[in-house]
Amino acid sequence: MDKTTLSEVLAYSNPAVEKRFMNIYGTDEAATSVIFNSAKKWLWLCYQRRQLGLDVKLSIDTPLLVIDEMWHNFILFSNDYLSFCKRFFGHYIHHMPTTKAMEKELKDSMQGKEPQVFAQEMLAKKRWQYEFVYDQLGKEEFLLWYKEYPKKYTPNTLLNLALEHQKLVNKEVVLIPELAQFTQKGV
Repeated sequence: MDKTTLSEVLAYSNPAVEKRFMNIYGTDEAATSVIFNSAKKWLWLCYQRRQLGLDVKLSIDTPLLVIDEMWHNFILFSNDYLSFCKRFFGHYIHHMPTTKAMEKELKDSMQGKEPQVFAQEMLAKKRWQYEFVYDQLGKEEFLLWYKEYPKKYTPNTLLNLALEHQKLVNKEVVLIPELAQFTQKGV
């Protein structure tokens, strides 16, 4: 398989994936497109890391939660996601959530350390990823991911966007006359 370029990956489109994300979070088309492109860039970075033979893994942390949400959304379109991965990367890119064991390992590593010392150690561990993102995708994308996304899409913001949009959708539901009997009185 020839090496896949980022521009090839970014040329891929999937309106169904974007539409579902907009339906959940109420984002507009422009914002959704940017987030979907960021998710595709994340997947390309995973591929690129492997192509370069790097032993360290990329990890989604709090600033990148919106990318993770889009990735989850894409994975739900399982046939499309599998085809995308095979076409561009030659293999399926798995998504691995943080496990209890991983959480315990992190908590144990914090034991007896001052918060500042622990924060410096974590920054040192993440530094290679920040540099990799910057080197592979450029300053603009780096700032989007680590400065703009964390401001705009915190865990609470994402949850509130989803809940608020769901309230709006529920208010706009058009009843089909034959089904109206099932929606009355909580039935």
